Amino acid sequence: KDLEVPHFHHELVYEAVVMVIESSHEKTEEAMVKLLQSLFRSFVITIEQMRAGFQRCFDQMVDISIDVPQAYIILERWVLRCRQAGIINDDIVKKMPSRGRKRFVSEGDGGLIKDSSYW
Repeated sequence: KDLEVPHFHHELVYEAVVMVIESSHEKTEEAMVKLLQSLFRSFVITIEQMRAGFQRCFDQMVDISIDVPQAYIILERWVLRCRQAGIINDDIVKKMPSRGRKRFVSEGDGGLIKDSSYW
């Protein structure tokens, strides 16, 4: 707020979400919820900035999950925690991506696993 660059506050939200995913620790999840909750309640970060930060992370999940295989599981858990804390709304929750269930294809493909998006 003191920096007077509110158009970058969504970047803080994005970095917080990524930090939660990359740390894979519940203590980090709790701390980041408290931080964002404090910033949201004091009107430093708006719901629109929350949406933009979360959406940016949602858009990067395919790449993030390469480095953190459990990324989608962690994201879902944390998004629901943020919703419970009242810092994001249902519209943001509904936009949360989920990894498509992988399926085995026919024996003719040598038992390879294909994304459900393949179908």
